[in-house]
Amino acid sequence: MKFLEREELANYNFQNEFMKPFEIVMQKSSAVEIRELIIRCVSQMVLSRVKNVKSGWKSMFTVFTTAAYDDHKNIVFLAFEIIEKIIRDYFPYITETETTTFTDCVNCLIAFTNTRFNREISLNAIAFLRFCATKLAEGDFGSPSRNKDKEVSGKVSPLSSQTGKEGKQDNGEVTQKEDHLYFWFPLLAGLSELSFDPRPEIRKSALDILFESLRNHGHLFSLLLWERVFESVLFPIFDFVRHTVDPSGSNSPVNNEVDIVGELEPDSWLYETCTLALQLVVDLFINFYNTVNPLLRKILMLLVSFIQRPHQNLAGIGIAAFVRLMSNAGELFSDEKWLEVVLSLKEAAIATLPDFSFLENEDFVNRNYEHALTAEDDGDLPDSASPETLANLRTLMEIYNMHRYHLSAKNMLVLFDGLHEVALHAHKINSNTILRSKLQEFGSVTQMQDPPLLRLENESYQICLTFLQNLIVDRPHTYEEAEVESHLVWLCQEILEFYIVVASSGFTSQSSRDNQPNWLIPLGSGKRRELATRSPLVVATLEAICSLEDASFEKNLPHFFPLLSSLVSCEHGSHEVQVALSDMLGLSVGPVLLKSC
Repeated sequence: MKFLEREELANYNFQNEFMKPFEIVMQKSSAVEIRELIIRCVSQMVLSRVKNVKSGWKSMFTVFTTAAYDDHKNIVFLAFEIIEKIIRDYFPYITETETTTFTDCVNCLIAFTNTRFNREISLNAIAFLRFCATKLAEGDFGSPSRNKDKEVSGKVSPLSSQTGKEGKQDNGEVTQKEDHLYFWFPLLAGLSELSFDPRPEIRKSALDILFESLRNHGHLFSLLLWERVFESVLFPIFDFVRHTVDPSGSNSPVNNEVDIVGELEPDSWLYETCTLALQLVVDLFINFYNTVNPLLRKILMLLVSFIQRPHQNLAGIGIAAFVRLMSNAGELFSDEKWLEVVLSLKEAAIATLPDFSFLENEDFVNRNYEHALTAEDDGDLPDSASPETLANLRTLMEIYNMHRYHLSAKNMLVLFDGLHEVALHAHKINSNTILRSKLQEFGSVTQMQDPPLLRLENESYQICLTFLQNLIVDRPHTYEEAEVESHLVWLCQEILEFYIVVASSGFTSQSSRDNQPNWLIPLGSGKRRELATRSPLVVATLEAICSLEDASFEKNLPHFFPLLSSLVSCEHGSHEVQVALSDMLGLSVGPVLLKSC
């Protein structure tokens, strides 16, 4: 108490040194009475000489933090009662010395949130973190000489080396506003860590206060601060969720450092924390778009990383957040930002393509086939229905319909390329007869249709057609450079060629040696269903060809005519295709031929 009668000079550390024995005894003593006495001694020092405490705060907070983890609840209760009074009544004295003191204060509060004796203490500690956030936003932090002191001592805030949007540098010294923002990191990072807590009410309260603080005070933040908030505070929440909620067990670097999953129900995390947190991150980005728009690419990477997950619910959460972002911020995007968006959508579509390469491994096939015969479920076998890819297609169309007129032709062609890759991938699998026969071996268990990705192939090609036809009608920015019409012509050729192969192949038998006539082999019900399913796409393709301008139609007719001739000869072709072909020949091809006569 005698030492504390005189105020410690700036940049001296003497108080911290003579307080060290209190720290050591608090940490080492096994006697409850001794530990309680230490707390009361330190409490008396603070409450009697608070104006003179400088470097001594560090040791004092170390004592209280140690008490927060004590095995005796009376120690915990006594220490928290004192901390409450210190923060409520003497907060400015804590923050007038150096940033590390405030960090010690925040860490002390976080320690009390971890007590298992009383959840009220935990919740109250989190409430005091909100109090600290409010005080930080008010910016009334201690002595104005602090910056000068820190500059002399060499303890200048890391932010002082850069100029943020909110402040300017002057001879290496940042404005007071920037200096105050440096205090946010221990507070926000602490709340972020609490969102991993196994107790639902604790993680919910921490998450609420974290995003409430960002929402209410984010207007004070520079881009530099926002970058660090997203990288160090928000994204780690989703790293934990992505790594723990993964039914495949692959790519899950969960180790002892974050081994809380045993205490946490994954579904609880998934629905209570992850969904809400992702929505709140998107909302923050939208609310502060003018400042944080350079971070769009990182936000998109986060959402795509969810969409790519094999866990269907995680993928769904990512898709919902992507639509939320586009619904509320799409109109704010420049052409360059839209390019980042469509590249992300393309990446998500390609990354979720169904993969049947496992069937190339004979041991895997035999092992899983035996398992399938006895298993009650097909959880170990892939799902050929490609729900994630189909969901991505629907999401892509939803976003397209919302912002069709904001997209340049070049950006639309990026989307087109992604969808075309999906369509080609599906067609490659559907046309692989060996693969289809292997898939049918699992048919009784997995209920796979044949061909397995016919719906995906049709929907992808149909959307590709729609995109190109709408581009021709809308003629958006960069239309002339994009050569949209040539894309439409070769896409129509490709669709017709694929249909002709399916409708014509494998249905006739002939003897080349005896030069016998061809005999029609009856069409199986499976092939009839396949052709019927493919026919609407072919009809739409013929209609797209007819919609070309007269000069363009006439110029490209030599490319299409052999395909139209082959369609006529397809004995197993769909009736709808034949009707559409007849209309095309009569209304579009006929006039061109007659004009040349």
